[in-house]
Amino acid sequence: MIVGENMNLLISICESFLTPAKVMMYSLTRFHEDVDVYLLYSSLSKEEINDLELFLINKCNARLHPVCASGFFTNVPLSDRYKKPELYYRILAPYLLSAELDRVLYLDADIIINGSLNEFYNQSFEDNYAAAVRDRFENIDKVVLLKEKLGLKKEDAYFNSGVMLFNLALFRKEIKLEDIMALIEEKRETLRYFDQDVLNSLLKNHIKLCSQEYNTQTYPFDQCSLSDIKAAAVVIHYTGLPKPWSPDYNGTLDYLYWKNALNAGFTEDYLDYWEKKCGSQEADKE
Repeated sequence: MIVGENMNLLISICESFLTPAKVMMYSLTRFHEDVDVYLLYSSLSKEEINDLELFLINKCNARLHPVCASGFFTNVPLSDRYKKPELYYRILAPYLLSAELDRVLYLDADIIINGSLNEFYNQSFEDNYAAAVRDRFENIDKVVLLKEKLGLKKEDAYFNSGVMLFNLALFRKEIKLEDIMALIEEKRETLRYFDQDVLNSLLKNHIKLCSQEYNTQTYPFDQCSLSDIKAAAVVIHYTGLPKPWSPDYNGTLDYLYWKNALNAGFTEDYLDYWEKKCGSQEADKE
């Protein structure tokens, strides 16, 4: 069922996540027809942005608003897995987006939407700066230790930053951008999950926690079944590696990604995926 109310969506991607982001947005617009997409970027080319805009018009009936953020986060901690600063850009939403926007929904690119987000999107913030879902692994030893280093108490929640609803006006009013930069520098050697750690440290007493159905993390795959995920999850989040578009993916949930990808027109990508996957399987037999 398509919901007719306007939605502000935020994405921040580099070129390697362009196709997954398109699939994610296609899956979203199956349930929401009036979407404004705000893109925070630095490394995308003009041609890639134009291509994304055409995709959103033709496949999603959505509008693109690109915002260049190339002057920000030029000296932040990164890793071999997270090599580009785009993952930090969601933190810039309150400062770079129009002051006329009261809220924006941030979604990672490795997500499939499986139902209406109307209730989540239109919820009351209850004087919180954002709404999110607890991270599935917040109670494992390394995350408990990480929380302590970030200044969180044992009983404080540690949320996943892949799905966040930002209260833009209050966030902008109460948190200064220079304070965020200072926090990143202070915690430089501590940050393990980078922007997620920064946001948890910033919002520890001002985050509204929501149902897991709005950020169902699929990793590890052996704890998830396709039927359970389809029945319970509104937001399916492919955390961990490999991703469902990778030939190395060995879970059962790639079906949901590729169903949306094929409907969005990515037939060649699907054929290439299976050609590489079958080739990899044959190599393993030798």
